[in-house]
Parts: sequence; structure tokens; C-alpha cells
Amino acid sequence: MRRNRGSILAGIILIVVGVWILAERLGVNLPGIGALWPAIIVVVGLAAFADFFYEGRQDTDKIFFGVAAALVGGFLFLFTLGRLSWAEDMRRYWPVFVLIFSAASFAQWIAAPSKRGLLVPASISLLVGLFFMATNFNILNRALSQQILQLWPLILILLGLIVLVRAVRRAN
Repeated sequence: MRRNRGSILAGIILIVVGVWILAERLGVNLPGIGALWPAIIVVVGLAAFADFFYEGRQDTDKIFFGVAAALVGGFLFLFTLGRLSWAEDMRRYWPVFVLIFSAASFAQWIAAPSKRGLLVPASISLLVGLFFMATNFNILNRALSQQILQLWPLILILLGLIVLVRAVRRAN
């Protein structure tokens, strides 16, 4: 399978270019090439994801990178294709990048369930991303948001206590 990678990639490129040219010839209104640059990011992500499977499912970092790149590219398509405006909408949608990190971390953990440590950044980034999305879209009460932003260090204190208790239990 490894030897065929170049042929597979060449075949996919020929098909995509052929479909593009045929669609143009048939009068299909396609976006300009300037709007399609996020496809490069998506393809790189999908290639990393596929490489994980071709290489025998050993390097789970490829899962993280593949999922993150594919989702970032897909998100950027919303801007280049005119669904969202960079100047107006990025102020509200920036937490999507945090949620993408979370999704990529969860995907990496699914590929390697024994790496339970991946659940910590995945869960924290999920909570942070959801909090800021809810705040940015006024789903969460502004006063409650301010209280959470002021008191979030309590979470660090709680986590520190948990770590200390576990360390003391292991020592005994």
C-alpha cells in the first residue's frame, strides 16, 4: 500500500481537477480560486489522518493534527465562501478554535484510550470553548459570565488539592 500512495494521490488530484473543469464547462457557478485556499489545510489534515492508518496506527499525533487541520480548514471556508465575515464575525466565533483543539484531543484519545492524560486538555478546552461561545452569543447571563471569569482560579485550587490528596495517598 505504501508504494501506491503516489498513484493514489495523483489519481485523486486528476479526479478533482477533472470534476472542477467539467463543472465549469457545464456552467456551474463555482467560487473563485482565492476562496478555496482553506482546501489546502483540509487536504493536509486528511492526509495526516490517512497516514495514521497507512502507518499502522502508531503515531496518534497524526490523528490530532489531521482532525485539527481538517476542522480549521473547514471553519475558514465559512469566511472565504462568504458565510461569515472576518471583520464582524471572528470576534464572536474565535472560541471555535478552542473547540477544534478539544475535538482533536478527544479524537487522539479515542485512537489511544490508554493515554488518559489527553482527556484533561480535551475537557478543559471543551469547557473554555463552550463558556466563551455561550458568552459571545449572550446565551449565558453577563453577570454570571463576569462571576465565572472572576472566580475561575478556584478551579485551579480544587485541582491542586486533588493532586495533593492523590500524591499523599500514593505515598502511604
